[in-house]
Amino acid sequence: MNLSHSQKHHNLAGEHAITDIGQPILFIVFFSVMILDIFVFEFSSNTIGTISWIIYVPLFLLFFITGSYFIFTSHKVIFSKPEKEEGVVTSGVFSIVRHPMYFGSMLLFFSFVVLSNSILAFLVCIVIAVFYYFISLNEEKLLIKKFCDRYKEYQEKIPMFFLLQSKP
Repeated sequence: MNLSHSQKHHNLAGEHAITDIGQPILFIVFFSVMILDIFVFEFSSNTIGTISWIIYVPLFLLFFITGSYFIFTSHKVIFSKPEKEEGVVTSGVFSIVRHPMYFGSMLLFFSFVVLSNSILAFLVCIVIAVFYYFISLNEEKLLIKKFCDRYKEYQEKIPMFFLLQSKP
């Protein structure tokens, strides 16, 4: 039997049913579209033109490293936390955004958009951001049910994603 993260770790509130399958599907779609755009359709290279590597490589590294930091740091906090400790995590990257793993994933995808200059990959990146937004809304309902006012107070203080405040 295949257990979700929330079933394996009792300190988690739960996740949307499509989270585990949606993420790898969107990963495959994103990189397929990006590769097809670069090597087959060449849509973006004809549209955007040439941007100097001096601009896009540092931007790629900035988004890639920042996204990786958010993912790995939040993963470590959540999955290394003792099962007996339950509560709303509000420190570290969780003091910046409420969903640092999803935010980090969006930054990683965006870093490859910057690196590839692919307009088509950017469109898929928008779809990925919408996907993460909706699964986050679902998870927040579960977190409110589990932690009540403690999570609502956290929602009031911390944005869902960077610069995107979603009020309960």
